[in-house]
Amino acid sequence: MAALERLEVVASGHCAAIGDLRLELMFPFPPVTDLQFLVGKELGDICLKPFQFHFAFGTTKIDVGSDLEHIDKQGIARRHNTDADKPAPLYIHSLLGQKIRLVLVEDFRLTLAFDQGDLLRIYSNNELYECGEIYDETGSLIVF
Repeated sequence: MAALERLEVVASGHCAAIGDLRLELMFPFPPVTDLQFLVGKELGDICLKPFQFHFAFGTTKIDVGSDLEHIDKQGIARRHNTDADKPAPLYIHSLLGQKIRLVLVEDFRLTLAFDQGDLLRIYSNNELYECGEIYDETGSLIVF
């Protein structure tokens, strides 16, 4: 009970302290203006890892360890979670060679619209573990 009594939420609302332990909560996606560098990038590589999807657009990279949703140009949506026991069939390979034409941001959802009509929605949350990272062409890191 003492640890709970010492729980403090820092003014930003993104961090809590329990004694000497700092718990960093994850953040929503940055404003869409901060992600405009993604527009025009061509998806050249998709790598599936045990608990992560890796998307490479040349030197720009997006690693996703949370839910994502691929909506193809016919409007069929397939949601994927790296923790799921029964993942949906993957059709994200159809994104290879496509360029991002539009970036949309909501607090915990990033939508990438591709030039052939596909959408890729990447989800974040405000829990304790990061959902992924975005690396721009300089290697700067955005954590979500």
